[in-house]
Amino acid sequence: MNGCGVYMYKILICDDDINFIRELEEIIKECNNGKRELEFTRYYSGEELLNNLVMDSDVLFLDIQLGKTNGNDIAVCLRKKGYQGILVQCSGVYMPTPETIKISPYRYIVKQAERNELYKNISEIFEEMDRLKTCFTMEVLYKREKIVILTSDIMYFTHHKKGSIVHLNMGRDKEYQDANLLVPYNFKELQEMLHIAGFACPHNSYLVNMRYISGFSIQKEFIKLEGKRIPVARSKVKQFLGEFTRYINQKYREELSWKNS
Repeated sequence: MNGCGVYMYKILICDDDINFIRELEEIIKECNNGKRELEFTRYYSGEELLNNLVMDSDVLFLDIQLGKTNGNDIAVCLRKKGYQGILVQCSGVYMPTPETIKISPYRYIVKQAERNELYKNISEIFEEMDRLKTCFTMEVLYKREKIVILTSDIMYFTHHKKGSIVHLNMGRDKEYQDANLLVPYNFKELQEMLHIAGFACPHNSYLVNMRYISGFSIQKEFIKLEGKRIPVARSKVKQFLGEFTRYINQKYREELSWKNS
């Protein structure tokens, strides 16, 4: 993983109050203090947001009252579309509703709050963005050039004398067939970084992304990742099964939450 300055942080603001947008952008820039590269996109209505949403944005500041449009309804629609960025709801007066529980935004911002309070909120939002960048993107070395890839595209890791080799899913590995993708981290470091992203170690030689498990036979001591057999060490069976069970349960709860929203 790497420092914050390597990445572009995409920030969406959807609000019908242009003065608040300007103030919010100013506070965000001051809190950033030049540490990260920022890209702002403004939307002035919920309809405009839904029609032009940047799905890979890092954070969305969404007004709860968008003229005739209910920001809570917009947020529910965004989640159903699969938006995974940090959701921050903004309001002139904080008004929790039953819909709020379903949406589960990361933070609420009251527009009339003291500037110090806004600074505190934005700083903590930046910390969360940094954490997610660290977990869900990775800088790798390819032909002596640094590139950034999504950890969701990584199927598994294997050992290398200078760290670890990255093996991508079948849709991406064809792009990098003539050289290894390398990261300067051993398995222990990668596990600490990527545990939250669903990676686990079934064998001393492999660190796998559990989202790609398509089948397994614990009795025969292997799992399948997109048809490729990966061994499961006897000494790691119990721990790996526990991690995989927790991963499946978490994914089930998330999917059930979206369906019920």
